[in-house]
Amino acid sequence: MKRLSTILLLLLMALTGLWAEEASAASAEATPTYGYEQLKTAMKGNNPELRKAEQGYVQSELDVKDAKALYQPQISATLTGTYMPNPPIDRITLSAEEISSQLGVSLPGVSAGEYITLYDGMENTYYNAGLTITQPIFTWGKIPTSVKLYQTIADIRALDISDKTDRLSVELKTRLTAQVYMNELFALIDETREKADELVAVSEDAQKNGMLLKQDVTKARITAMEIDVKEQELLREYRNNIQSLRSITGEDGITAESIDYRVNEEEIDAIAAMDHDQLYALATRQNSLPLSMLSKQTEALQLKKKIADNSLYWKPDIGLQVTLGYGGSRFPFVETNWTRKDDYGLYLTLAISTTVWDGGQKLNDVKYSESEIIAAQADYDSAVDQLQATAEENLTQLELSDAKLEYYGLKLEEAEERLALLNTQREQGTASRADVLSQEIEVNTQRMTIVQEKITRSQAAYTLAYLAGILE
Repeated sequence: MKRLSTILLLLLMALTGLWAEEASAASAEATPTYGYEQLKTAMKGNNPELRKAEQGYVQSELDVKDAKALYQPQISATLTGTYMPNPPIDRITLSAEEISSQLGVSLPGVSAGEYITLYDGMENTYYNAGLTITQPIFTWGKIPTSVKLYQTIADIRALDISDKTDRLSVELKTRLTAQVYMNELFALIDETREKADELVAVSEDAQKNGMLLKQDVTKARITAMEIDVKEQELLREYRNNIQSLRSITGEDGITAESIDYRVNEEEIDAIAAMDHDQLYALATRQNSLPLSMLSKQTEALQLKKKIADNSLYWKPDIGLQVTLGYGGSRFPFVETNWTRKDDYGLYLTLAISTTVWDGGQKLNDVKYSESEIIAAQADYDSAVDQLQATAEENLTQLELSDAKLEYYGLKLEEAEERLALLNTQREQGTASRADVLSQEIEVNTQRMTIVQEKITRSQAAYTLAYLAGILE
């Protein structure tokens, strides 16, 4: 019996282990992973800034179609029907004597006192139908200018979509790169904390044995606290970075564990290795997306001013209107003999319309358009200055980061050599464990400084790649 119980227990444990493995595998399969291309696709479909820009482009395309529609005739039709229980014109009759006296002859076959019906009176129904066609003939070029204006606005919004996509793609790649580097920092912090805790313990033991002063113990504790402070600062940036990735892509399920991304250091190095004068020239080129949008904005405002000029006083618009109308008691095209009274007509109208005076509003429209053009040119000049400043700032940062990385690399090399020497001295009994731990902490500190500088360098490189339009 005891043996049977043991066998059942082992079988239960095996089944439980198998179930746990299957559950773990299923959980791993259910947890999505996010790479750069996947997140970029999600960004294009979910980012609210991009969605709004895309709808702005859709609306501008509809504006273009509306402007082109003015080339075509405007056709309108009306149809009304009225029922009158008591028509305003009743039956009209005259006596035979009145008719004979007015005509001066006697009516044959009509007896005296007899009344003759001249008009049966209005019928109870009355229908009115009309078809009007209006065609502009001459508008001083306002219609084609309007088409160009709205097409230019559509072009601006298309460029805006491309610019926002590029900018958000760069931000996405920059934040993913920072995420990987921050993971390295957390690993270094965990390793350094273990060494710092051990240093505190070793220092306290050495103080009890009279081998270290209290100040040395305090210094070890300060080192341990510095690690905690660095971790909290990094944790804040880490959480902000994750939340920004969620906002950019619209993927609320993004976690640190679900990101599948490898830093493309070759790409960053290639950007940094480019001729900096060439990078600056590309970043500040006139056909860049931001400057192209502002140039087209000025073009649109110039077209708007042209429309205002062509709408000034004594500049008449000429149009043709054709109207086909019907009014009668028979329903048109349905009831028989509906045209018996010639109740239909065709009218051709040539219309000339112009504003003679409106208190100066149209003159103000022209001046307002001129002011908008000047403001747009100022915006363009300001954008050029901003692009130049941003390019210069990031180029300087890139050069500074390269210099710092070389400097920090030498410091790390010196710290590692110093650590190797201390390990040798400790084996020989001339250095303590506390000395080795302090140097190991210094080595890790230098490594963390290098990783932090790599984050700064990648941000500068990718920003320059966006400005220069060279990021894939």
